Amino acid sequence: MNFLKSLFFGSLIGFCGVLLHNFTPPFGYVASLLLTFLGIKVVGQRFFYLRYQIYAAAAWLAVVIRAGTPGNGDEILVYGNTYGNLFLLGGFIAIVTALITRRSKSI
Repeated sequence: MNFLKSLFFGSLIGFCGVLLHNFTPPFGYVASLLLTFLGIKVVGQRFFYLRYQIYAAAAWLAVVIRAGTPGNGDEILVYGNTYGNLFLLGGFIAIVTALITRRSKSI
């Protein structure tokens, strides 16, 4: 069940990031990267194990890659412009950073 929840949260983070990254540049771009980083961290806090963060990151990647490929009507959500390319690269860096940073220790 945690597997499905982490996939759902990862795809929700990816969906929100895709819709947000082109909204009022550069604020939407920064907000989408912040959402991606904090979302993966929240998945780690909620489910504790690193594997659930990796599942969420894989779901994020699947959503973002699918949003960047043309659909049946040639619609595309992640354009090949500056913000689209920066979102793909910056989102990946945000996820890797969220995965390798340590959890805060409670006192």
